[in-house]
Amino acid sequence: MHYYIRNESDTVPNMNQPSRAGFSTLKGLPVLGSLVPMSRNALEFFSRVLREHGDRVQLRILGRTVLLLCHPRDIEHVLVRKRDDFGRSAEVFKLRPIFGAGLLASEGALWRRQRTLIQPSFQPDALAKYFSIMLATATMVTRTWKTGETRDIHAEMLKYTRETICRVLFGEGVAATQGDVAAAVSVVFGELRSEILYLPIWRKLPLPRVWRWNRAVALLDRTIRDNIAARRASGAQHDDLLQALLDARGPEGETMSDQQIHDEILTFFLAGHETAALSLTWAAYLLALHGDTQERVIREVRSWSHDPGMSALDYPALRWTTATVKEAMRLYPPVWSMGRRAVTDTVVDDHPVAKGTDVWICLHRLHRDERWFAEPDRFAPERWLRSHAQEPFTYLPFGVGPRICIGQRFAMAEAVIGLATLLSRFRLTLASGQRAEPSAWITLRPSKPILLRLA
Repeated sequence: MHYYIRNESDTVPNMNQPSRAGFSTLKGLPVLGSLVPMSRNALEFFSRVLREHGDRVQLRILGRTVLLLCHPRDIEHVLVRKRDDFGRSAEVFKLRPIFGAGLLASEGALWRRQRTLIQPSFQPDALAKYFSIMLATATMVTRTWKTGETRDIHAEMLKYTRETICRVLFGEGVAATQGDVAAAVSVVFGELRSEILYLPIWRKLPLPRVWRWNRAVALLDRTIRDNIAARRASGAQHDDLLQALLDARGPEGETMSDQQIHDEILTFFLAGHETAALSLTWAAYLLALHGDTQERVIREVRSWSHDPGMSALDYPALRWTTATVKEAMRLYPPVWSMGRRAVTDTVVDDHPVAKGTDVWICLHRLHRDERWFAEPDRFAPERWLRSHAQEPFTYLPFGVGPRICIGQRFAMAEAVIGLATLLSRFRLTLASGQRAEPSAWITLRPSKPILLRLA
């Protein structure tokens, strides 16, 4: 993976520098701090605070000191220049009891070791075989769809990405026989809410939703462990991601334990299922709103799909489709806020930051800043087809720096191939003229089902 690092002497053209006077301080309630307005609507709260108080705001949440950042200079500082001073956020660590210490939650030597072991599984040669699985799965999901039907597009895209990751992980034959696993994935990640993180006792309450969630977690955990054990016992070689994880060797011949493979598979489910489906959902919704752009994308994908010489490997040729996905991730980044925590006393552009301070980077606001994007609230895929380079650290749907998402090329291919397959057969219109609103927590989901009519 490549990421941008400037030399200390470099300057950024046309980038208004943030004030060196320090951080604006947001006053809140005693003890609670800013918890109440944030809980009501975190997306609106973050956007308003950054708009009214500038790119750097210090606030309190239940006794925690939080720095809210939204300037590329500070983002570069936290994620690249001073990256060793900032570890994973408290929210990510709260996921560890449920999902283990995969790449999402691991730190230090463990993270570096796992990144080295897993990286070859996401190189171009390894990814190529997954692209055909994506195309076959998207075709399977849409095969039964009929013109005139209305579909909940988020639910359908979750099905596509869920089936894709199951097949990539466990192979076509195994995944096809494990519908209960697919259902468990939907429950575990579809119902991941704040009470699960912040109220551990919630998982012990005698409530139907709690029982359903705990059963799904147990089933997913057991299935992953059974697949690992069966594969090790058989000794047979398979052409899937599980086999790649089993075979991975480090520079000194080190391998992954069964527990570490289990944790990485859970991480792949979280990242490869939820976020990719949201990219597709918002892209489809935006195209349904903008008929002219949809027609342009349709002409492109139908030319591609009707060319017998084209295959899933040729998806990068779909320039307008790719630009649509990128623009959807700009307007509705699936991971809309990125968190870090200072692991030592440090500074952000000469402003002291104490150990234990939380840092939140609001990508949604960053992506809609008029300083970096002309007409920032307008859906304009063509902005990604122009020759000029985007300002560094202003577009980060997959993060940046050494911890940039290891599966970003996988996710882009999955979204572009999925959208192309859908539009090769159907046009999309909004049912009842509805407008979607995002609901922000871990990811940026639609607050209500987005119903699209197939034409």
